[in-house]
Amino acid sequence: MFIRIFDKVVFATLFVAALQVPILADHYRQYLSGYYDATREEVSAMSALAEQHGYSSVGAMLSALKQNSEAVVRADAERKSALFTKLSHIEQGIKTLEHGHYYEKAWYMATPSNASTLQKVLGNFSPSVPLTPSSIIFSFITALLINLLLWSPYLCYCQVRHLKHKPQHASYR
Repeated sequence: MFIRIFDKVVFATLFVAALQVPILADHYRQYLSGYYDATREEVSAMSALAEQHGYSSVGAMLSALKQNSEAVVRADAERKSALFTKLSHIEQGIKTLEHGHYYEKAWYMATPSNASTLQKVLGNFSPSVPLTPSSIIFSFITALLINLLLWSPYLCYCQVRHLKHKPQHASYR
């Protein structure tokens, strides 16, 4: 009886924890959207600067700046090139968080390259309960699968113990 109550408590805990993933994904997307807007504004300013000074593209301007004799100009060009790479990474993340399923969203947020962003989002995160059917179904299935995975060794042990103590019938040979 104690095991059944403990199983229900474990399942309820897993279900509530799984309910947080859709909410966290939404917070993460909102954080990335704000960061995307700021980064996109910086990239637009670089594009305008490249056009103003007669470069065919921002890439051409950055290539020219990387060839400059001043170390500070080369370092700034590298930083701006990294900003373009970061912008494409953010765009991909927003796309995943808007259109991916919850397992993709959780995987994206949990990747080590996104750990610092996840820490920032978790700093402002407050647990809540989503009310959309898809998030409740996701949470239920996830909690059920994890619960089965956690309890499977115990269930196998009980089954083996039951088979050992089962009376053996005389075999007919």
